[in-house]
Order: sequence, then C-alpha cells, then structure tokens
Amino acid sequence: MLAKAKTFTTGATRCRRDRKELVLASGSALLFYSYDGEREKILPLTGHKAVVNMIGCDGSGRFVVSSDCSYSMNVWDRLPTFGEGTGPGGHHHPSNHPVAIRTIFEPFKASEINAVALSREGKYLLAGGGGGTDQGAQLKLWSWTVGNDFPDDTLTLPARLGRIKTIHFCPDRGRRHQFVVTLEACVVFGGWDAKEQRLSVQVPKRHGFQDYNDTAFVERTERAVSVTGAGMAIVWSDDRKLPADGPGSETVLRKEFLKFLHLKYAAINVVRSCDEKIVTGDDDGEIRFYDNAMKILYWFKQEDLEPIRTLSFDLVETRTKKPPLTEPIETGAEEATEEAEHTEPRRAEVNIEEIAPKDVSFDAKPVIVRGFVSATKTGKIYDIDIVYNKIQELFLPSPSIITAFDVHPMRSELCTCDGNGRLVVCDLQTRSMKMSLDVPIQRTRRGRITTLSYSPCGTFLAGGAENGYLWMVEPNVMILAGASPLQIINDKIRRVLFSPDSKSLLCVENNNTITLLQRDKEDWQAMGRCATHKLVDLAFLNSKDFVSIGEDRHMVKYTIDDADMGQLESLSIVQRQRIEQTARPTGLLVLPGGQQLLVANDQLKFKVFHARTFDIMHTYSAPFHDGPARCLRLLPGEDFFLFITNNNIFLHHLPIDGNPFKYLAVRAHPKRLSWMQLTWMERCVFVFGEGDHAVGMWKINTSPVLDNLKHSGMGLDPFCTLLPGGKRGCYVREILSLFFYNQISPKNSDGDAELTVGTKVGQTVPSRVVTEKTFPF
Repeated sequence: MLAKAKTFTTGATRCRRDRKELVLASGSALLFYSYDGEREKILPLTGHKAVVNMIGCDGSGRFVVSSDCSYSMNVWDRLPTFGEGTGPGGHHHPSNHPVAIRTIFEPFKASEINAVALSREGKYLLAGGGGGTDQGAQLKLWSWTVGNDFPDDTLTLPARLGRIKTIHFCPDRGRRHQFVVTLEACVVFGGWDAKEQRLSVQVPKRHGFQDYNDTAFVERTERAVSVTGAGMAIVWSDDRKLPADGPGSETVLRKEFLKFLHLKYAAINVVRSCDEKIVTGDDDGEIRFYDNAMKILYWFKQEDLEPIRTLSFDLVETRTKKPPLTEPIETGAEEATEEAEHTEPRRAEVNIEEIAPKDVSFDAKPVIVRGFVSATKTGKIYDIDIVYNKIQELFLPSPSIITAFDVHPMRSELCTCDGNGRLVVCDLQTRSMKMSLDVPIQRTRRGRITTLSYSPCGTFLAGGAENGYLWMVEPNVMILAGASPLQIINDKIRRVLFSPDSKSLLCVENNNTITLLQRDKEDWQAMGRCATHKLVDLAFLNSKDFVSIGEDRHMVKYTIDDADMGQLESLSIVQRQRIEQTARPTGLLVLPGGQQLLVANDQLKFKVFHARTFDIMHTYSAPFHDGPARCLRLLPGEDFFLFITNNNIFLHHLPIDGNPFKYLAVRAHPKRLSWMQLTWMERCVFVFGEGDHAVGMWKINTSPVLDNLKHSGMGLDPFCTLLPGGKRGCYVREILSLFFYNQISPKNSDGDAELTVGTKVGQTVPSRVVTEKTFPF
C-alpha cells in the first residue's frame, strides 16, 4: 500500500528485542507489518469479500483470526511450516508468508458477524453475531483445529440485550475457557465446558447502565471492568455467596455488580488489562492508566486529540533493564579497539525504574507498562512506549480520502491527490514518498481535484477540479506552473487527457462540453470548445483524432485542426453514430493496430467496431460475475488488456472471441472500485475505490491465464465444458441436431438438388454461434 487506509483494526502486536510485528486490517485486506528499527515491511493479504470488521490472536501471536461483516472467518498461521520464521536446522526461511489455514463461510447464514476471538492457547474460536429486532444474538464455538464446519455448540442470547460488540477470553491460567461478551445493553459472562461440550452463560443483574463499549478481565484477579459511552466504568466481581470449585476450575463463576465510577464525560471506547494496570482510551484522545482498584496512576493525550478506537499491547513484557548504548566501531582500527576495551570501563545498565514516568500518588512510584499500539477514528496508528517516552506514527499520513491519481509514463512514480489538495509523488521501487505539493484549493467539496493526468512525455501534470479550475504542475520539481490555476469554466471538470504528442490537452466538463487547450510558450491556452453528449469515456486514435462514447448510446469522432484556422474551428465533430439500442456503453479501448475499437456496455457484452467507419464487426459475451466492465487499459507489448468491474480486476487475453477461459479476476475492493491505471515500468496495476485513503498496488502475472487457456481445448471445447455433460452431453447434441435440421430443412434446399450432411462443423460456425449468443456463457 502506498498511502494510509481510512480504517485500521489492530490485532496481534508482537515485540522482540530487535523487531516489532503487527497485524492490522484495512478494507478487505490484512496487513502483516514488521519493523526492525531501520526498515519496515508490509505484506498485504486478501482473504475476505467484505470489509474486515474484527481481528484477534491467541496468546503466542502465531494464530490470527479475522472476520468480515457477513461472509467468512479466516484463521491465519503467521509462521507456517517451520515455526518461528526458520527452516530445517534453524535456518531462516524467507518464503514463510502467513497462510489462511482455516476458513468458515457464512457462520450466521444471512446475518452479520459482529465479533470473533481466539482462546489464549489458540484451540477454540468463538464468534458472535446474528440477531435482529425479534431474535437475540448467537454465540458459536468451534474447535477449529479439528476441521468441522459446524460449531461444537450454539447458544442464543435474549433479544433485549442487543447487538454483540466485543468478545474476550480470560487470560489467566486455569480460567482460559471463560469469556466475556459485551453487548449494547448488557455484559454476559460465559464459559466452555470441554468435557460436556457445552457453552454456558450468565447475565449479571442489570443496574441501569446502557451503551456498553468494551469489557476486559483484570489479570490475576476475580474482577472484570466494563466501559460505556457515557464515560462510566462498571466493575464486576465473583459472587461471594456461591462456592468456587478451586483455583483451577474452568466452570463459570457467577459475576455480580461491585461498583461503578464516572471517569469522564466523554465516551470511553476501549479498556485493556496489562502488567497489573487497567488502560482506557476515549473520544478525547486520552489514554489513562489505573491500578487494579481503579485508582488513577497516569495519563497522557496525543497531539491530534482524535478518538481512540483500539489498544493492543505487546505480547512480550518490557525489560527491567535498559540495554547499554554501544559506540560504532570503525574498520581498520582493531588495535585501538582492543586498547579501548581494556582502558574504558564498561557502561552499566540503566534501571528501567529510573527512567519510567512516575504516578500521581504521594509515593511517586514508576509506571512500567509494556509498549502498545493505538488506532484512532481516522485510521492513524501510533506505536507508544511510555517508559522510553516514545510515540511514533506508523505509515504515511493521509488525513483525507484519495480523489485522483495517475502513473508517470517514463518513471516508476505514482502521484496521488487527496481531498485537501495534497499531491504526493511516491517512488514505486522503494514504496516511499518522494515529493509533495499542497495545492491551495478551496476547502470545500467544490474545490477538490477529482482527475489527474500525466502527459505522455512525462513533463506535464494536469489536475481538474470540481469548480472548473485546471491546475498545471511541473512534476519534476512539484511546483505549480506560472498561470495556475486556469479558470476555463465554472462547472466540474470530469476528465483531463493529453494527446499522444503532448501538444494538446482535453478537458471534459460536466455540462457536456469538451475544451481543447494547447501550449503557447510557457502557458496553456484554450483554443476551442465543442458541445457533445454526456461523455462516458474517450480515447485518442492519433495526435489529431479522438473518439468518445456517451450515455446517449452514440459514438462520436472529433478532429483537432490547425491553430491558424481560427479558434472556433480548432475542435470539431466529424462523425457521429448510434452504437447501442437499449444498452449503455461503459468503457472504450483502442485495440492494437489502431483499426478497431472495443466497447463494453452495461448488458455485459463486448463489441468491436471499425475505427474509421464505426461499423460493428463482432459482439461477444463479457465477464458477467460482477457488473459491467470499466476503465479498459491495454497492457503494452503483450496481447492482454485489463479492466475493472464493481469489485474485481480482470485480466483478459486478446483477441476476444467469447472464450470464458481467456480471463481471470481478483477481488480488489469490498465496496466499489473507482479508477484504475497501470504501468509497464513495474508491471503493476493501481486502483482505488469508494472512500479509500490508499491506492492499491497489484502485480500483473499473465502465466495463469495462459495456462488456463492452454488446457481449455480448441474450437468449441471451451464453450461446451460450460454445459452439463460437456461436449458429449445432451445439450450439445440437441444444439447440433437443431443445426443440422436447419441445414436440411426445405427452406434451405435448392429444388431437387441432392443434400449431403457432413460430420464436421465448418470453421465459420463457432464464431457465428458465439456472436449469436447460442451458448449461455
């Protein structure tokens, strides 16, 4: 990922002496993040159809569970095959990427998945979801290592308790099968009886509290703490009237209300228990530390004061000693180093209690808590260590959504623009920011830059805004051109596009007008304007001619005349033809050679037109899995093109003949894709979608499509395999019988001429059958 996504859900936080590892969720992808102090590495993995809403891990941090809104739950092994990132014999194995080793589809059928959790030993998976206005939420538990698709037990909660928000297992040894479920109107304590294979829950008596946000067991105690949206903290304890079965009992101890405290007037969103401290995060951006008796010890606020949504602590405790600082050793000075070892005294270790912050009590005791990660409402991630007074923001800040982007045609660079007018140039090889520019746009929705375009020569960068401003940028130094912005019209600029020779620039406006600009010395001047249809897509045939398709089902050809013929005649329409009757075109592509145009429509068809006459040449079935094709892009130097649908990126082999084995797709967005560009420099495709604060970068691999096509067969074989029974099935036989009947029927006979029936289908028949849509592809 080249920018920060809008929403993150932090999960496993694993810290070693030389490395920090995180698992985060962004959209429908999981980000496995590692940082060794010098370099950071992010491995994005997609395994969900919808937005990931919850992730968690076991006590060791090896197994990670993730869930989306309603479709599936995945259990990931972060260190597959060889354990802790090592191969046989203890050698490092770099290819050990996280793997989804267990997937459970639609655990609550058509209902949502609200929360998931793994037990501390990683043996049990507990999920909560379902429910509605008439029925209560459900709890389901799996022994996921066994491999059963059906849960070991299911329990339905009363409908009055509301929707499930969070689930947490007890971390204490001897009580690790106990859990707490936080709902909207109540807190439920439960447990799993491994012998009886049964779930059991207990609902404490209600005390008038509402809007619960989170609950956590207090480590090494019998208590639990809940927080609410009204700034309240509710403390629960074991019911003293009931005898316990001993310290090692796994049965559920009944919890009763102990006390409540009004901590803040702001909503408290998260509570955690770690290192004998109770930690809370609230809407004021404040993190507070309490002791197990809920006495305040320490607090701090972050600079931006954004609401805190998640806290995740390291799985390794903070060391009691701070390591000594070592001086760098210069090469070639071995003798001096040896003398220094004998003469200089060894630096003593620093006691961590001396550098830790002090609490607010009269004793001023040190507050020692392991490092943790916090996530805010806007998606900012902070690595925090209060002992060493360190707060570090992870990832590239992106406070606003991405509104436009483009790829440099000559260099491995990507330029993005967000809603605040900030242009950021990223180096695709290092995945880091290279330059930036803050464009002084109007800080309203009318001033946003919604389209970006590099010139083919790479020396110009144009951005069109919703208020009709055209911003020209020098991409080599990221400064505005002298006359920027150009006010060419007061309506929204929907698209900007340079001609192949970089001498002309087209601006497509929201009022169905195309404006032509050409470079005059150091500035760009408007040379002509042409009223046209509601444009959907356009493409250049050459430096002077271009075509467009519109919502009026027409294809229009334009020509750019010489400047000396007058400003009003610099841009004119030379041809206009209706290409659809009921369908609406959605995408346009100039096929290799420049003599054919490929048009996609909303009825899931591809049509090939002659580029000069606009005559239709072929009609083929397009992929029908996920809406119509958009943003058609040709892969340079190869017989492939790419396009996007609502959620997927498709790679299609040329020429098009309706063969369903000629394309493959990957799910790229949980909501809806907005735009796509590709670069041959890195052999990658870039996309962003609705509400994204990031641009997704996908590697292009054509080998699977070629292998798929190789094994699909020749002639009619690929099409027949889609029908029940294949080529020898009843459907194919009936189609052939109908074909032969039409050949020998009297309407096709020539008097008394002798009729002969062959045993093979002619070469022209397959193309005609596909064109006429005989087969239900």
